Amino acid sequence: MKVLFAVSNENISESIVKKYQKEYKEIISSKNVYYFNAIQKELQKDNTYDRIVISEDLEPFANNNYDAIDKFIFDKLDAISDEATNSSRNDTPIILICSDRRSKSEDILVKLFSIGIYDAVLGNDRSIDEICNLIKKPRTKKEAKIYYKIDTDDVKYSPENENEVSEVEIQNILSHYKKLGKNEDKYAESFESIASQYSEEQLKVIANILPLNVKAILETTSPKYQRIMTSSVSNYIKEQDNGLSMNFITDKTAPVIGNVIVPEAVNKAKVKKIVTQKEMAEDTQSSIPGSILEEMEKEFVEPAPKRKRGRPRKNPLPDETVPKVPKKRGRPRKNPLPEENINLFEISPENETVLDDSTVLPGFDNEIFENQYNQSTSNSKEIINTKENNTDFNIQTLLTGDKKLVAFVGTSKNGTSFLVNNVAQEISSTGINTAILDTTRNRNSYYIYTQNEEYLRNVASESIKKLQNGIAEGIKVNDNLTVYTAIPEEDVGIQNYGIILQTLVQNYDLVLIDCDFNTNFGYFAESQEIYLVQSLDVLTIQPLTAYLRDLKANDILKQEKIRVIINKDMKVRGLTDKAIIGGMSYYNEPAMSFMTELFDRDLVKYCTIPFETQTYSKYLEGLVNCKITLSGYSKGFILALKNLNNMVYPLIGSKTNKKVKVKKNKKKQNEEHEDLKFSQGMSDTLNQMKKNY
Repeated sequence: MKVLFAVSNENISESIVKKYQKEYKEIISSKNVYYFNAIQKELQKDNTYDRIVISEDLEPFANNNYDAIDKFIFDKLDAISDEATNSSRNDTPIILICSDRRSKSEDILVKLFSIGIYDAVLGNDRSIDEICNLIKKPRTKKEAKIYYKIDTDDVKYSPENENEVSEVEIQNILSHYKKLGKNEDKYAESFESIASQYSEEQLKVIANILPLNVKAILETTSPKYQRIMTSSVSNYIKEQDNGLSMNFITDKTAPVIGNVIVPEAVNKAKVKKIVTQKEMAEDTQSSIPGSILEEMEKEFVEPAPKRKRGRPRKNPLPDETVPKVPKKRGRPRKNPLPEENINLFEISPENETVLDDSTVLPGFDNEIFENQYNQSTSNSKEIINTKENNTDFNIQTLLTGDKKLVAFVGTSKNGTSFLVNNVAQEISSTGINTAILDTTRNRNSYYIYTQNEEYLRNVASESIKKLQNGIAEGIKVNDNLTVYTAIPEEDVGIQNYGIILQTLVQNYDLVLIDCDFNTNFGYFAESQEIYLVQSLDVLTIQPLTAYLRDLKANDILKQEKIRVIINKDMKVRGLTDKAIIGGMSYYNEPAMSFMTELFDRDLVKYCTIPFETQTYSKYLEGLVNCKITLSGYSKGFILALKNLNNMVYPLIGSKTNKKVKVKKNKKKQNEEHEDLKFSQGMSDTLNQMKKNY
């Protein structure tokens, strides 16, 4: 099931998806947009959506003019419904979450019904359960009529004035002639077909707005057009009295009547809007220059007409050479949805996040999800890929006491491996038994820690494979630091995160996972903290946020897990720490049609690591010599690194102090033993005494 959400608060869509998947055991693939225009644009780009969920309160309004708001809402839904067809040319159900002022039987519901929107929810029905029900099984036309409490007689499928021609029909007639192009011999034939469907008064309106080149051909080839235009001129002359009558507008500036441009010398009483309406947000514009005839004669590109919803015309257009009238067809509030049947628009900000913790992640515990989820995504990083190898392990039960499991990830060249290596060196030097797990595709640690020695290369190439057999044998860097890596690009079963992490957590106090954008999502799901590494290069933020969006879509990117590291920090005018974090906290679709909040930038914990030429020079020197060391780093950098280390593995209240103390006690005992050493002769005497006694 693929659903397009247009709701202002992402918690709403997340809650709906989570509830639906739990209730119906079916995976939902979803996308969020935040503007009415973005809905239309997305549907034009992607016609594979199965459902569309729109909140009527998607965009804020500057006033309380309900008539203007209703008109704006209906026009937007009308335009959206024109695009809401799937690849099989079937209508895509639109589920509309109405505002709290809506009631059954009102006029706008009648209009919505007439354009095929049968799944509006009102009043107390605005709940997660009801929306999930409609996603699973949309209403039929008959069910909608009963729910809306409307009579069929109230529904009008044609213009209110029988002599009017709707804007959509006008535009499609123009589009039809545009497509005919230089095929002028078809002009008269098409006009005859059009004439068979409209009254004479309607044809007069249509004839007046045709492009000049079409008119020129019809004047000589179409008797029907000639008769219509002759009749129109005769009536026009009769109505003149020393000039045009008051029913005609002669102002050469082509004034705006409401949102409709009325051309000069056209009876406005018989014309219904015949140019594209401007956005309600642009309603303050007082006029649009040029007459309607000039506007209609300009070059334009129209999408192919689509099937019209609701009741068809009594005399449908005969074939594809004649334009078909397209179908016609709201928006959510900023307050989030509750988990159960609670009014969607009466939730306080304190209860904003209402996700059900009992819902399982796809691919962990529920067999039903596996096949469906594999079909719905081709992302090789998903947890589901190695479900069979990871379901028997509950890593969280092992993370007790002073055990810690953390992941580091960032866009390439932002220094993720640099930080992992230095954090590991510093923390292991305090006596903490530490392991580095390299899950990156490049596996830089293979080159760094094997020191160009055959023996260490063999250890590295087998280390991750052995983890899967419960054996913790990696590259021993020092007494308290071991590195697990493999030959770059080689498949060593790294996707089996369950058994790998279980073995590491059982053997080490701290496990640091070096990740990239190919790392299996399971490592992030099991990590207690996720450190997002970002430099001041703002162009690298987009790839990171795109990856984080995928983590969030899989319910992995939890606010309490996230930590931010601003690496290579320096003074840049206009670029602050908060600005960088703010940029990281949202995923912005490149076309800026929608964005997704990833985490609360005001609540996230963060630290900065300064950019120092001396420090980086020393680190690069260590890479050349295949030996990472903190020796030569500046005091300022070491202090910043210690701040990061205190986030990763806090020293206060942990067994770190105990280990350091034990280490010092052993050193003291050794020193005492040094003082008590006997001469060789005395030692021989004592040994002889032991033998005798």
